[in-house]
Amino acid sequence: MEKIKQMEEAEKQALASVRMPHDKGYKKSLSRPGEFLHFLKKYVKADWMMGLEESDLVLCDKEMLERDYEGKEADLLYRVYMPEGREVYIFILQELQSYVDYTMIFRILVYIVNTLVKYFLDTNKNERERAGFRLPAMVPIVFYNGQSKWTAATSMREYQNNGTIFGDHILNLEYYLVDLTDVEEEYILSTNTVLDNIMYCDKYRKKLELAGAIRAAYGRIRELGLQEREEFRNWVKYVLLSVSKNKEAVINEILSWAGNGEDDMAFEYNIVRVLREEREKEKAEGKAEGKAEDILELLLDIGSVNDALRDRIFSQKDLDVLSKWHKLAARAQSVEEFERQSLIFD
Repeated sequence: MEKIKQMEEAEKQALASVRMPHDKGYKKSLSRPGEFLHFLKKYVKADWMMGLEESDLVLCDKEMLERDYEGKEADLLYRVYMPEGREVYIFILQELQSYVDYTMIFRILVYIVNTLVKYFLDTNKNERERAGFRLPAMVPIVFYNGQSKWTAATSMREYQNNGTIFGDHILNLEYYLVDLTDVEEEYILSTNTVLDNIMYCDKYRKKLELAGAIRAAYGRIRELGLQEREEFRNWVKYVLLSVSKNKEAVINEILSWAGNGEDDMAFEYNIVRVLREEREKEKAEGKAEGKAEDILELLLDIGSVNDALRDRIFSQKDLDVLSKWHKLAARAQSVEEFERQSLIFD
């Protein structure tokens, strides 16, 4: 039980550490109307989007972002001015995590309802009661970058029991899905924007492969403007910090070196070196944690373990000390005896 709890907590922390840098990179890029339009036309590819121009898109203020049933906001909301003065809202939900959210379509439904209710109530009563009054269309997009394919329902009809037999007589909506696993590397690299390069690197989750992808992307972004290069550099920094346990000084030195046009191979080598060092450290920490869990299991067989002793065991990273403690725990008649004798090896 103890081991399961710790594994669950470790998984949550790992997801949190990976989620933050990806969120920063994608959200910043997609917050620029030009980059968002590029995303729509290249990766969503709906016919009605192809005639849009950058001037048709306006990023909405955060105050306009409504919440789903769990209190989560959409990541971005755009107002789009269509021909003949029609108004459409496009919102995007970024599922930047390793698992599929099977409640997504219901989250979108609640978000749309909440947004439309607010829009309706904020409209003058005389205006909204006119025969010609219409609510704005709400267009949802889900952008998913997990390693496994997205398998959740993409429509409300699919999410309801026997939904297919009732045709148009039940509530239905559907979202556009951009699943990074379905986007070929060659297609991503066919254009060169900050978003393209982030998506390209994001397809590589193994640390050493990621180093090669970052090196390749750095060669491409030299063709972009100063602001775009700095934006990509910051994204790389956040990602590398998340996978190298915040070795900020080392990461800054590597990125500074790359920014000065130094040799690409050396740039990749130094990223690989940092990641390998971190991998070796993680292996050692994993062995220490496994040994600590074994000690705890032995002690729980002979009594209760207080929080202070538990913390002391799991904070110890010296494998020699942990081996001696393991032998003590196997021989001890009580937890108190172990605690007393283990002080000798601290």
